[in-house]
Amino acid sequence: METPPFTRLADVYDAIMADVEYDDWIDFILREASARGFAGGRLLDLGCGTGNATGPAWARGHLVDGLDASAAMIEVARRKHPASDFYVADVREFALPRRYALAYSVFDSLNNLLDDAGFLAMARCVRAHLQPGGWFVFDANTTEGLRSLWEDGRAEGWADDVYYRWIHRYDEERGLATVEAFCRDRIGEFTEVHQERPYDPADLRRLLSAAGFEAIEVVRYPDAAPADEDEPRVWTFARAPE
Repeated sequence: METPPFTRLADVYDAIMADVEYDDWIDFILREASARGFAGGRLLDLGCGTGNATGPAWARGHLVDGLDASAAMIEVARRKHPASDFYVADVREFALPRRYALAYSVFDSLNNLLDDAGFLAMARCVRAHLQPGGWFVFDANTTEGLRSLWEDGRAEGWADDVYYRWIHRYDEERGLATVEAFCRDRIGEFTEVHQERPYDPADLRRLLSAAGFEAIEVVRYPDAAPADEDEPRVWTFARAPE
């Protein structure tokens, strides 16, 4: 049975993603943002999903809010991190009661924005929620990354009692990647279809500049050296105006 993206997946997401290096990513974000002038303050985890990148930031002494469009994913995040404030909202149009010193997004969440207009709306909304001089940090899959996401276009295995088989294909003409995510657990089985659009370094610089960000850097992980155009995944640091 096909279900909408990030609904039924919320029940099995943490089991499948147990080995993802969220702690290392948060260390990288905080270290590199601090090197660029970030001096602390409240954080926003954008596209937070089940809160896997929210917890590590809390553990490092930061107050963190989370935002995601999936109510099912947010429900899991709230159970895991009751001290955080979580919001169900579209990243392209949200209005929160706080402003943040740093907003971050990990694990190619922003690749789910499939056109320039959507990315630009998101970036402008983030900028509006940052304090003067606040930072926006995120990763993104590039064209090279989405062309060859997995060997043979497949990720398959067991995670606890969850069997998953995810099939990936990249449409060169449309510039979109599609993943058919099949999962089976004790409750039953389901398939979710997810799409991602690549964002290359030039795209990111252009769109963030149009959204009013400054000091834009597109780098590779983990050494934060300038990213080449053929890097499969890049990280971006951008500052809101003072």
